[in-house]
Amino acid sequence: MKIIRGGRIVAGRTWIEGKALLVDEASERLVALGDETAFPRDAEVVDGGGHWIVPGFIDVHVHGACGVDTMDGNSSSLEAIAEGLAAHGVTAFCPTTMTMDEGHIVAALDGVRSVLSRRGRGARVLGAHLEGPYISRRRLGAQDGTFLRRPDPDFVAAHGDVLRLVTFAPEEDEGGRFLAALRDEGIVASLGHSVATYEQAMEAFRQGARSVTHLFNGMEPFHHRAPGLVGAALDGDVFCELIADGVHSHRALFRLVLKLKGLDRLVLVSDAMRGACLGEGEWDLGGQRVHVDGSAATLRDGTLAGSVLTLDRALRNVAAETGLPLWEAVRLVSTNAAALLGERDRGRIEPGCRADLVFLDEAWQVKKTFVGGKEVFDSHARRDCPRL
Repeated sequence: MKIIRGGRIVAGRTWIEGKALLVDEASERLVALGDETAFPRDAEVVDGGGHWIVPGFIDVHVHGACGVDTMDGNSSSLEAIAEGLAAHGVTAFCPTTMTMDEGHIVAALDGVRSVLSRRGRGARVLGAHLEGPYISRRRLGAQDGTFLRRPDPDFVAAHGDVLRLVTFAPEEDEGGRFLAALRDEGIVASLGHSVATYEQAMEAFRQGARSVTHLFNGMEPFHHRAPGLVGAALDGDVFCELIADGVHSHRALFRLVLKLKGLDRLVLVSDAMRGACLGEGEWDLGGQRVHVDGSAATLRDGTLAGSVLTLDRALRNVAAETGLPLWEAVRLVSTNAAALLGERDRGRIEPGCRADLVFLDEAWQVKKTFVGGKEVFDSHARRDCPRL
């Protein structure tokens, strides 16, 4: 057993001081939240140092970091991503694919499958986010149009054990067969890289689509006479991903989207690529060269190509623009992502939930990260990406 004490615990939409957490490391669960004097006396004690103790972050859309990428198709790259993300408070994530030939995509999914049950040195892998190849040629973004395919229900059936979330263009899904296959397999359907009309998107929501991928990016701009996917996303009772780096969307949009979607339907994502955390340089994303300059990652023609954002920075960015207090803002990187994926025991600090925790200082910088009650990052020992 382990006791975590001496911090301000964010539980629900408030915070608690003067209480402690009891963790069962064998089950990786939180056993109790209460008075330390009632806990076992022989338990290991971890001092929270007065820090904020918040639920672990969940990134449902991340391609890579620290010089490695999901499309590398191997477990070592995924483990390096997992360790690098832990330095930014991420305790669970969905490795995200790119539009490439089927061989590369299958290899990437095999890599994800190989680490699903592993207890590594970083964040846990929850399953893959398949972004492409079932998207619109008119809204490719940084995806390679050479490898676009029609939505394929058989592919979903063949890889349903590893897929957690799939981004696709609903207007490419004839008869809704692909969406039905996702629903039957229990895979989260997300609309993106699409020129869908408002009506097409709303119909997909009625048929079970639950999310919109990186809102505003990879879709037609909002128009008051043709609201499109953006209008449907803001109008519908669905989750919306947002890349809150100030590059993919103007910072004023952080406030606007929060007003329209509320605290329960906005999910911050990084959409990070191989060059995240490594500074300026040139990197690969889905077989294409990407230049990182400051906070932007772009193809040669200037097209945005993923990001170099981290979730802790996204959290701080949104809070700075909206004025949200920590105990509310943290939902955008934890509770909401867990709800989107149907992860009932993640994203909250309460008995029975997984002991995925983050210590934040007064500036909301990550000081320690725990996965299943095990410390996987300490800022005093390591600041960012692991050595590869």
